[in-house]
Amino acid sequence: MEYSRLYQDMVVKLFNFRIFGILTPTMNKITIKYFSQAFFTLSDKNSNIFLDPYSKLGDLNPPKLNFSPDILFITHEHPDHNNRDYSTDDTYEISHPGEYDVKGVIAQGISTFHDKKKGEERGFNNVYSINFDGVNFVHLGDLGAPLEKEQIELLGVVDILFVPVGGFFTIDYKNAVDIVREINPYIVIPMHYKTEKTNSLPIDGVDKFLEEFGGVKDEVETLEVTESDFNEEEFETKVVVFKS
Repeated sequence: MEYSRLYQDMVVKLFNFRIFGILTPTMNKITIKYFSQAFFTLSDKNSNIFLDPYSKLGDLNPPKLNFSPDILFITHEHPDHNNRDYSTDDTYEISHPGEYDVKGVIAQGISTFHDKKKGEERGFNNVYSINFDGVNFVHLGDLGAPLEKEQIELLGVVDILFVPVGGFFTIDYKNAVDIVREINPYIVIPMHYKTEKTNSLPIDGVDKFLEEFGGVKDEVETLEVTESDFNEEEFETKVVVFKS
């Protein structure tokens, strides 16, 4: 498989730093917040990234935030994933597959299916690999079928993985567990599962997924990370669950 120059450069830089310590880490603190469904924000002292913000839909009510996205990622055009109301004239939107180098963020969008019938039921879904302050995030959106080997290879080194686990509209917890084990991220954060905000949706909760990883459920309000948190060559994937 051929890789683009932009993507090759990103992978080489990550590899050199992680293995040889060639690069000086940025040490910028990244704050991660979760607002239910697949909506996350990633923020450092200079920038804010929004991932799949939702519009009002059933029990879902968009949170009122006092900050706006510098970059907005949309995995697909469903109303619980494509709220553009938070954007300003300065927001850069990424909603298609491809390679991006925007405001110091390097990203790769990979087209996948929203269902197990090659998109016949729910269409397509973009998976995003996002390198922000030296940390490589992967957001799977409403992934509806297992990833192919080539797609997993394109993701490269994965520090933090956002994976849907609720089933029905997405992969279920069993498929999610398989993907986590194939990708082997440092941290996995489950999303798109039943909470008080999504109680009307026909999806499962997070517990079945957690049982596959020992049933541990340490809930956090926010998660703060820096590039230096992901330097270990040998590690066991950690599951982080956000309070909902």
